[in-house]
Amino acid sequence: MEGSFLASSFRPPDFAVHDGSSRYPAWVLLDTKAYFAVRNNATTAEALTSTGHAVKVTFCLADPPGISHFCVHGPGFQRDDFKIEPLLLFSAKGLVLLRFSFTVGPRSTGKNPHLAEYFVYRAGRGSKPSLKPIPPAPPRTISSIRVCLLPFDDDDEEFLLADLAMTQLHSDYNLHVYSSKTDKWTTTPLRLEIPLGAGQDDLPSPLHDKVIMLGGGFVGWVDLWRGIVRCNVFEEKPVLSFIPIPMLELNEQRIGDARPVRDVTCCDGFIKFVELEHRFKTIVPYSDKKPPKMTKDLDSVDIIYDSELLVGNDDIRVDPNEFTMVADGWKLRTCYRHTSWDHWRKAHSVDIDDIWVDKAEHIMVLPQLWDAKARRSTLRNLYSAYPTLGVDADNVVYLVSKVRFDDKNGWMIGVDLGKKTVEMLVPVSSERLGYFKPDFHSCAFSDYLNATPRSFVEEVTYA
Repeated sequence: MEGSFLASSFRPPDFAVHDGSSRYPAWVLLDTKAYFAVRNNATTAEALTSTGHAVKVTFCLADPPGISHFCVHGPGFQRDDFKIEPLLLFSAKGLVLLRFSFTVGPRSTGKNPHLAEYFVYRAGRGSKPSLKPIPPAPPRTISSIRVCLLPFDDDDEEFLLADLAMTQLHSDYNLHVYSSKTDKWTTTPLRLEIPLGAGQDDLPSPLHDKVIMLGGGFVGWVDLWRGIVRCNVFEEKPVLSFIPIPMLELNEQRIGDARPVRDVTCCDGFIKFVELEHRFKTIVPYSDKKPPKMTKDLDSVDIIYDSELLVGNDDIRVDPNEFTMVADGWKLRTCYRHTSWDHWRKAHSVDIDDIWVDKAEHIMVLPQLWDAKARRSTLRNLYSAYPTLGVDADNVVYLVSKVRFDDKNGWMIGVDLGKKTVEMLVPVSSERLGYFKPDFHSCAFSDYLNATPRSFVEEVTYA
């Protein structure tokens, strides 16, 4: 319902966040959905919206793998003035792209859902952060939530916004680009170069799961089931190409939300992909009636009695609806490729039973890690999903885990796939976790809130 929000959107997590007295983290895991709350700190920035009212944005940052969040407050706004919670769409260097949807003003999304407003937050080195409104996109342009922000290499002050929208055909797109240098939007129709042998179902869907920077001006719009549409948005005549992603064995139809089990990112020209494959076993209802002997039983016995061949009046078949599927662990797999390659290479394949949980502080804060069957602490007693890659090239994958599926409290767990160990385990408390649909973004803008860049020694220590 328009203007209606869950109560959790007005109750940001109550946990210790960075107070600005020391250096900000080099990067953070940031909840992409804003909270409506009055918060003020050194990160607060303000701008005027198309409604003529001021809006404030404040970031509450925590060291990863803790989940950071941001709050939005407008003294002149009422609850019903927002159609949905403001969203964080992208972050690059010291810039953050935000999307607001208002139900009031000249660009009301209540009348036209395409008229959302974009703002760019800038974290200046040692200077006060700023919030810049972006001019409206061209008429009939869908204000997407998969927009990429790219700073110009020679100028951290200027940037591009790039949005790729599929038309009625799966191979045809419109590329919408905004340049802060000209303060204008341009639209370029493009056709995807379809790889030889690709079928209709191999091509990406109209809705992208995320967007990533691939380096050198290239942007990748990601369908986590199918692949990445790649384009150099700085070129005068850009070209669309396609990078396929490996298929999940248990979902050949490639349907449903892929984010709970997949993630992809790019660092230093290398694309990294992670998949969390859940295993299940079938539990068949117990029956004390023995099934009749069959011809194949002669492979193991010499005699079959007549009484062993009779079915009787009871139906010995088991109703498929009575079968029970029970979770039986999972495996994390990663692979990688350079943006210039035509293949993926195996990185890691780690089973849940091969991961060691041996740090005393982790076992103390979460005694449910103890696995009586294995006689040691494991991750088997937790529900885990949303594998997330960081902004660097290390081997750590972050998981959202809970003791019970409907818990409002959870844990962010960092698993080092190279060492096969749990390196980090941090409690997270948020009512949004109760729906087990978290959405967070790996951002490095937090480092730009520091007055000076991080030194080499700090980089090594932090890593």
